[in-house]
Amino acid sequence: MLKVFLKKHWQIILLNLIVLLCFILGYGRFGDVIFDSFREAYIPAQIIKGQVLYKNIFNIYAPFAYLFNALLFKIFGISLNVLYFAGLFTTLGIINLIFLISNKFLEKKYSFAITLFFIASSVLSANAFNCFFPYSYGMIYGLFFILGSLYAALNKQFILAYALYSFSICSKYEFILLLPLLIAVSWKNKSWKYIVALIMPAVITYLPLIIQKAGLNNLIISYQLILSMSATKTLYWFYSMTGLVFRPELIPIYLENFFKAAIPVAILYFINSYFILPFIFIYCYFISTPEILTYIFPLILILYAVRFKHLTVKEKLFIPACLLVSMKIFFALTLQSYGIYFVPFALIPVFILAPQKLKKSLLIVVIMCSISIAVKNITTLFAKNIKTETQEGIVYSMPYIGNSINSLVEYIQNNTREEDKVLVYPEGLSINVMCNRDSDNKFYSLIPLYIETFGEDIIIKRFEITKPDYIVISNYDTSSYYYSYFGVDYAGKIFNYILKNYEKQAQIGNKLKFVVFKRIN
Repeated sequence: MLKVFLKKHWQIILLNLIVLLCFILGYGRFGDVIFDSFREAYIPAQIIKGQVLYKNIFNIYAPFAYLFNALLFKIFGISLNVLYFAGLFTTLGIINLIFLISNKFLEKKYSFAITLFFIASSVLSANAFNCFFPYSYGMIYGLFFILGSLYAALNKQFILAYALYSFSICSKYEFILLLPLLIAVSWKNKSWKYIVALIMPAVITYLPLIIQKAGLNNLIISYQLILSMSATKTLYWFYSMTGLVFRPELIPIYLENFFKAAIPVAILYFINSYFILPFIFIYCYFISTPEILTYIFPLILILYAVRFKHLTVKEKLFIPACLLVSMKIFFALTLQSYGIYFVPFALIPVFILAPQKLKKSLLIVVIMCSISIAVKNITTLFAKNIKTETQEGIVYSMPYIGNSINSLVEYIQNNTREEDKVLVYPEGLSINVMCNRDSDNKFYSLIPLYIETFGEDIIIKRFEITKPDYIVISNYDTSSYYYSYFGVDYAGKIFNYILKNYEKQAQIGNKLKFVVFKRIN
């Protein structure tokens, strides 16, 4: 009996074991100690301390992940391990759903290859955009829910599909564009049940905020700030740097990456020999760069139009669903930013639309690229060999970052009180989490994006009211938001305010330097 079960389901069993192995090998090494990660630990911890999301805590993201993680903290204690394991279990759910959804349209070998590519690029990602300790738990929770919604819809379980869709929106707003298609395929005689299924998850999610008297005005202000940020020049620069903004000059890059991937598929199609595989693997290793899939969604749209008559009804509906889910990164699925989370919405349609005679070649190329990407990511993960450990948990980082972080953590623990407010700029919530020190819950980050959104005068006014005890300034490079160094080429007025009202206590670190300032009483 067991032998029959293993023979029938070995692919999905193996994929789950690979994810568990990834978690063990990379424990504590996922994410980024400085950039865009520790907000996910800091905000839930602040909620446990009685602070209210949107009211006391500034946040531009949907509430579900922060409230859910706060609940986990309440049950299991405030620890990075809680978040690591939340990421693990969510990831296991995601990869199983990817396999099951793709298996609705494709043979298991193709479903295996697609899921393996996701694991190599997303689960093993060594930067902030990963699955175990991501830049946003709302992203991976939202991905789990939207995949669940699609799977339920494919099985015509529309009430469940609406409920999971609603949870996905409460986790990450990007998925909202799927609703019209979901309505189109389901709206018949149970419409009132669908409305209830759509509303109830939102009620469950926002009810704690209502109980805590966050207030509708706080939510409106937060959404207004989201709109303001979306129009900033620094955010546009960030999207441009990470390939998430379409510009006509990127078209040659799309074409270049398309031909890079098409060449090995063509060679394998015309040369049906095992002797060519080592050469194909070497080639795939060098083309497996973050930009390898930047052309993929426009290609899907073209192939969908060309092959429309040959598709089944399910395929005709599923592929537009993938495009709607991926609309925000439609022109640029890069493996260095949050585009990696949309890999399944790209690869499943590609395999559906690919001519049958090319699928074997495409399968080999995807597996070889998966292995190549995995090797590169594992190498980067193991390069994070400096451990930072406190009672809050363990995290590893690169030596030039980790050594400075360890020195700063030791300084903060030995020279400040637990009740002191310690602000680390432009980013550095990892220090607050690892040392159990509060930051400013409105301005816990002052990257160029936030400076442009709020303006320096408002931030200075906030400091005059709250009087933070310590402010730590680093030379961390924020050029992904155009301006490079805090107090040098942006935030000059704020830096001058710090110099006038705080005295320098210490300078810590070498390549990554931190300057600690203490308020003058």
